[in-house]
Amino acid sequence: MLISCDVNENIDDTASAAKNEQTIEKFVITETKDGKIKTILESDFAVINDDEKIAVLTEPKVKFYEDGKYQSYLVADKGEVDMNTNNIKALGNCVVDTVNGEHLETTDVTYDANTKMIFSDSDIKITRDNDVIYGKGFESDTDLQNIVIKQERIIID
Repeated sequence: MLISCDVNENIDDTASAAKNEQTIEKFVITETKDGKIKTILESDFAVINDDEKIAVLTEPKVKFYEDGKYQSYLVADKGEVDMNTNNIKALGNCVVDTVNGEHLETTDVTYDANTKMIFSDSDIKITRDNDVIYGKGFESDTDLQNIVIKQERIIID
């Protein structure tokens, strides 16, 4: 009796997938323009798909700068960065804290490196001084100074 099975196809697929990915601990990308820092992205762990040039991130932390000066900090549960454009998608529990004391909470934030804007279509909560602003969706510069909040509700203490 002869029993045979062809598993080479699955092995080859797995091997080629592994060849197209890199796993990196303590992943860091620093984006600069004209010698000035724009962003510093750090992640405890990243899996980079070389074909798509996308890095999938665990617990990403992004520091945003304007003219080389620190402006704000984004922290998320997970995310991804497009290695060609430096656009970032933060997912899960996302928090943005600014140097001026603003605090934004939501479930996803997208950063467009070309426009230097962050945005979301999800529920948001922003705390400024004693004011709490709720809404669904926003678009802003990274220091939350020029922010447009969609479906806004304000609670004043």
